[in-house]
Amino acid sequence: MRKLYLLLAGGLIAASSIGQSRAPQLPAHKRIAQPMPTKSYTGTEYIPSTPMNTSVRPEIDFYQSRDIVISQALIGITQYDLQSNASTEPRTLRVGDEIRGAWTMSLDGGTFPDRGSGFNEYVAGGWNSEPLERVEDVRIGWPAMVETANGDVHLISHAGIDTPWHVATRASGSSSWTEADLDLGDTPGHLWSRAAVGGDDGNTVHILGITTPEANGGAFYQQQDGAIIYWRSQDGGATWDVQNQTFPELGIDNFLGFDGDTYHIAARGNKVAFAVFNDLADSFVMISDDNGDTWEYNSLVDFPVDLYVVDDGLPEDQGEDFNEDGIFQEYYNTDGGGHVLIGLDGTVHVFYGEMFYMDADLTDANFSYFPGSNGLSYWNDTMDENMFETIAFAYDIDESATLDLDDDIALYFVSLSGMPTAGIDADGNIYVSYAAIMESHSTGQQNYRHIYIVKSEDGGVTWNTENACNVTPDSDFDFFEAVFPSMSPVVDDEIHLIYQRDFEPGLHVRGDEDPIDLNDYIYLGIPTADLDACGEGGDVEYVGLDEIIDPTTINLYPNPVSDELNVIMDQKGTYDILIYDAIGNVVLSTNTSQLLTKLDVSEFASGVYIMNISNSVSTVSKRINVK
Repeated sequence: MRKLYLLLAGGLIAASSIGQSRAPQLPAHKRIAQPMPTKSYTGTEYIPSTPMNTSVRPEIDFYQSRDIVISQALIGITQYDLQSNASTEPRTLRVGDEIRGAWTMSLDGGTFPDRGSGFNEYVAGGWNSEPLERVEDVRIGWPAMVETANGDVHLISHAGIDTPWHVATRASGSSSWTEADLDLGDTPGHLWSRAAVGGDDGNTVHILGITTPEANGGAFYQQQDGAIIYWRSQDGGATWDVQNQTFPELGIDNFLGFDGDTYHIAARGNKVAFAVFNDLADSFVMISDDNGDTWEYNSLVDFPVDLYVVDDGLPEDQGEDFNEDGIFQEYYNTDGGGHVLIGLDGTVHVFYGEMFYMDADLTDANFSYFPGSNGLSYWNDTMDENMFETIAFAYDIDESATLDLDDDIALYFVSLSGMPTAGIDADGNIYVSYAAIMESHSTGQQNYRHIYIVKSEDGGVTWNTENACNVTPDSDFDFFEAVFPSMSPVVDDEIHLIYQRDFEPGLHVRGDEDPIDLNDYIYLGIPTADLDACGEGGDVEYVGLDEIIDPTTINLYPNPVSDELNVIMDQKGTYDILIYDAIGNVVLSTNTSQLLTKLDVSEFASGVYIMNISNSVSTVSKRINVK
């Protein structure tokens, strides 16, 4: 079954300047602070599981977004819908002609006893059936997926609050998984892993995470409540020459501790970088040029109070007046959800959602954030420290100069334009996906989020902010939530991306704690050559002389077909279509200038038909099998 989606035009705002967000914001009276969660979820928590909607969403194969045809597939389902507390793990890989996707999966609510890694892959021209069982033999959460140059796939996760990281490995050429636990050492537990692969031979595995904080049932480690720890294997995971390493720059002299999922690591050759995205502490990037032997600290956001203790009181005259109440006590920082990408030239690119924080109540043992903050920030290591550029945001579609949203914002505890992941192609073009809240799509109580793509063709100097592409447009208003995008870092002629699709804004496991439901895991293949046609002004008419038809630009799907045939013609022009039966009778005649044309063949008798597609200078024939 296929659907046709036409992208709705939106009023987009011009690109931002360095060091100042130009993103549209909520009206001042709606910029209301809310308490932050006191801990990150480990997945051991019990969540009431009724009522339950057990309907399975149909697979969708292709849809058209203006002049761009996007391939789409349902690759998995899950009831466990918290894919990350903040930053998204690496969960999509493009390797040769194969694509792999992973996610946290469970189909048994409550404590989710069957929780583990969902895994699917595209091989030999198609995706496997959606998995109904986890990869691992034990209950785990939050898999980070990497593949080494030798072809081994690793899923690195945590199995509990007081356990080491759990590694499931599928060796190159094998269809089965082996499992092992890393060494716990003297730590109180390993949680929320992030991983990357680099090294001269592509077989170095880097893992980053934190020790189990007290609020999650752990204990202080090296005087910190949640310490950053780093592991390294230079032989594809066979042995680990660096284990439970901490960093002097990140120790108790500078940080009280760290939160789950608020970091990301990337590698390219011997260049390795990880960023930590904090709230009431400095956000920063650590960069290594020697495969993780030595590291250099770079500041992203210099929080004005070092080692700030909640309820001590922040200066009320050194922040910003984000909610325009006349008191300057709101402080800019990252939203905890960020991403690192290393360019072909070794430049370190960092993306994160913008957020404002405050600590107005000095008696509640907590602080607050502004869920209405909007803006996706960018930094690279050629820029000065503590600078940023706002490269994307949730858009002011109705052009009212503010974001006009429902009063209740579905809780992910990140920016209204957050959850970034990024990839790069062979020409050095950078692509960033993120989830943005939509003015135009609402339940009447909460607005939905869609996935956007923004790109740079000059190494991050400029971005097509005004032409960001909504790749989940939902113009038929089926109303679905699109969150937790994960893009393959390798981009070829397509961006390869998976995301979680729901039909209710917010989550069951955290935040809103909505009733449990099935969530789809969706793959998107997005042609990079057509991205410019997706943004504002992309709905163009084609003019000019006909060209010889390239048969490789014409695809028929499905074929064999029983009811509706989709004709995809990725070549500009106007075409006549004639379908002949086996004895040469014309059974269908039409013309089109669309990239995606739908033909009803439900009344055709079973058999073989010939389709001729022609213009003034050439004709191409295609065979159709009707069943």
